[in-house]
Amino acid sequence: MGKTDLGRLYASIRDEVEARLEEFRALWAYGSDGELLRELCFCVCTPQTNAKRAWEAVNRLADSGLLESSVHDSAARDALAAVLRGSGVRFHNNKAAYIEANQRLFSPGTRSKIAGILSGGAREARSSLTLRVAGWGLKEASHFLRNIGQGSEICILDRHILRQLVDYGVITAMPGSLSVKVYLETERAMKRFARDEGVPLDALDLTLWFKAKGEVFR
Repeated sequence: MGKTDLGRLYASIRDEVEARLEEFRALWAYGSDGELLRELCFCVCTPQTNAKRAWEAVNRLADSGLLESSVHDSAARDALAAVLRGSGVRFHNNKAAYIEANQRLFSPGTRSKIAGILSGGAREARSSLTLRVAGWGLKEASHFLRNIGQGSEICILDRHILRQLVDYGVITAMPGSLSVKVYLETERAMKRFARDEGVPLDALDLTLWFKAKGEVFR
């Protein structure tokens, strides 16, 4: 595959992309348990929901004290769901239940628990996270690892990225479903594309997001 305009686009926004990636790396280096839990819950909220709405929701949960709450009952779940619903997060009841399950699993001691999962490397950590974290598949686990600076060799394959991979001829069509096999095959194709374009893999996702949305987000 020959080079496209994507390498030039990355060059034009490189400083902004690298600043965001450095922010992610700093989160793992210096972030608190609460900040790591917020990122984890953000990735619970993003499926079929606008990323900015999901980020608004977890910030509201953090500001209200609900994110690190040790209270787990029907009233607590209802409070979580109300915040998610008010922020426009789809499937708010299911995601509130996922957040509560993950609070039980990862809080307190969020950092040390995640560090233990990371000890075998990013790919093994991703597989482990999909088994442990309520509401996650490979995409959400990849997103979380990238957002804590540990995902430089894995891909976040959401529908926005997949559409652009089709547009660039990296894959022939949008997958009907993303089984583990299809996800890993598509990831390998995206890695080849990144090498061809001369764009670091973790920067490629943010560059494609910028191309679709006009901004570097998370």
